[in-house]
Amino acid sequence: MDNPPADPDPSSSDVSDTEETDIAERTDLPPQVQPKVDRLLQLRQRLHKSTEENRRQVYQEHQRTHENPSDQRRQARKRREAEILQQKEQHTGDYERSRFKDYSIEKVEAYEEKQAQRAENVERGFTDYSQVNRRKYDRDVAKLKPDLAAYQQRTEAGESHVPDPKNVERLVKSVEVQQKKRAALHKPSIEQEGEDVSYINERNARFNRKMNRAYDKYTKEIKDNLERGTAL
Repeated sequence: MDNPPADPDPSSSDVSDTEETDIAERTDLPPQVQPKVDRLLQLRQRLHKSTEENRRQVYQEHQRTHENPSDQRRQARKRREAEILQQKEQHTGDYERSRFKDYSIEKVEAYEEKQAQRAENVERGFTDYSQVNRRKYDRDVAKLKPDLAAYQQRTEAGESHVPDPKNVERLVKSVEVQQKKRAALHKPSIEQEGEDVSYINERNARFNRKMNRAYDKYTKEIKDNLERGTAL
């Protein structure tokens, strides 16, 4: 006769349930263990907070790398124009006149002068090199910000004009910057003295020199015959 199956040990099931329960959720821990459990909870909270902060920073960095500053400025300008248009529609009377009430006469005149100067500096397409050079000269002079009124007064009074050493230093630095830009745009010639020009750019020239080092000893006679016109 078969023996009946033994009853499961209740203590073993309790042990397994205890092992599966998170230690932070258990209420049967001895008092001396509770400080360590509290420390564990604090570390978990710090880990969760740092993980969320890292994700937020990664997302912000991703957004910055995919943003175009010019597009942002264009969108900001469009928002300002839309706000001004909305204010014009809601305003009764002369809107521009009401806006000038918030500014002094000096600020309004400076703003109008800046707008007029900006309109003059707008590129109107290429006409001739003299006009391009003139615009470039005007922009460079505007960057230096010379005191043209004082210079004109001294000239009309017949006085000799002695420039300020600081202004001279600024002019020298400006010329050096322009020379560096010009040197970067105009690279020196890659042609070497006594070399046959058989390339179209610097990369092609390097390739041809490597080929010559490897095969000149085999093709020199053929090249000489071609130059003399005696090749068969």
